[in-house]
Amino acid sequence: MRKKLEFCKPLFYLWICIFIASATFTLSAEETAVTEKDEQKTENKTDEFSGFVFGSYGRVQPATNLEGGSAYKNNIVSHGSRLEQDSYVEFDLDYIFPRIDDFAKFKFVSTIAFEDIFHDNGQWTIGSAIRNLFIQADDVFIKGLTFWAGSRMYRGDDIYLLDYWPLDDLNTYGGGVGYKFGNSEIDLHIGLNRLDNDYQYSTITVVSNDGVSSEEVVEMDRQRYTASLKLTHNLPNLAGDFGMKIKLYGELHSIGSGKTENKTDNTISNYPSDSGFVAGAEIGAYGFGTNSFANLFIRYGHNLGAYNALSVPQAQNLNMDGTTEGSKEFIVGLAGNWEIWKVGTMFGSYFKYFKDGDPNKYDNDDYSEFMIAVRPHLMLHKHFYLAFEASHQLKRTNGLTPVANGEDRQMTPQITKLSIIPLVTMGGGTYARPQIRLVYTASFLNDDAKHTFNASDERAGESVQHYLGISAEWWFNTLYR
Repeated sequence: MRKKLEFCKPLFYLWICIFIASATFTLSAEETAVTEKDEQKTENKTDEFSGFVFGSYGRVQPATNLEGGSAYKNNIVSHGSRLEQDSYVEFDLDYIFPRIDDFAKFKFVSTIAFEDIFHDNGQWTIGSAIRNLFIQADDVFIKGLTFWAGSRMYRGDDIYLLDYWPLDDLNTYGGGVGYKFGNSEIDLHIGLNRLDNDYQYSTITVVSNDGVSSEEVVEMDRQRYTASLKLTHNLPNLAGDFGMKIKLYGELHSIGSGKTENKTDNTISNYPSDSGFVAGAEIGAYGFGTNSFANLFIRYGHNLGAYNALSVPQAQNLNMDGTTEGSKEFIVGLAGNWEIWKVGTMFGSYFKYFKDGDPNKYDNDDYSEFMIAVRPHLMLHKHFYLAFEASHQLKRTNGLTPVANGEDRQMTPQITKLSIIPLVTMGGGTYARPQIRLVYTASFLNDDAKHTFNASDERAGESVQHYLGISAEWWFNTLYR
């Protein structure tokens, strides 16, 4: 344990230094900005902030199943209710460079994410990842022209209740260019990855050139490339504050060929090149009430584009020639919020159809799933709300599943969840954060849903399952996603 503690100390000290430096430089930058503002008043120029900016998104959610055990996420679909998610935090540390001339405004953006809570598992280890690490330059030569390069969560609008980005959601290692003109915007990006798995990368041990020692050499290295294009147009103030947004979206995916050799039996595994695309659109409406909006998403993924860039198509998902040809993914999503007087309601839903590339149309890898969630809020006080959430999820696979007495049948597991959520907030509507919440959820499972658990799992026999937790959620200064 001492070794693990020593490993974590440098990271801990690093972040302490970063926080201190952030506060120091931010105060310094603010003082500089004030001085510059006084000078610019004389010169009739616009003041611009520069310096460090600290932000964060996070949630901490200790919970129990009311039977002496841990609370579990009961989901049969890809994106269930976020009320039962694990604890997670992101720290953003950005720096906005002072503008020294009229060329461009530069920003450095970094986000590091952590999971695993010491007070829960007692382990001096953390799961961590760098989610953002890029430089962005705005107003390059002309107003509205942007360039960026690095590692980035490259996203659009989400379905908050499900923590799901149904249209544009890329984790990319690359760069892009964007241009804003009037109420329109165009964004082009290209990125790559090379996942550390047998699908994209492998090494072999060989005898070194000295004839004595051995070394690892790369046997296969296949980068996957993703390019995306967004076209967005806003239509503000169509009728008072009411406006609309239209987005057209597309992706191109490709990966080169490769091969590996099994040294035990000298067999060769060939990986052919592959490609695919994504096409989709979003239509949004906003301004029909306080904090109110509604977004409709449509997405179609074809061949390799039917698989997330961070996922690996399994052998059973491929067609006879070893590619993803024939794979399809179709998604329709809906998200929104509506507030009037002291009542606010969030809603989110999606339907997904997925078919893999193998010729068998009746296996359990091909499926349809549906999820809907509604969370109304009664704003009893500026800082105290009583919220409720009702959700329903179902999944239907194309294949047959063995059940009791040797019977095979098509399964349609379904789960209905009902939650009550008293919460304390800073006020300002359903999206106001931070929040401290008490969450109780009762999950009602049909027989097919219970059958998704292993027969040895005690949850396989429970039609009603409970979740009781205390939840804290926050976000601030999280603008670069």
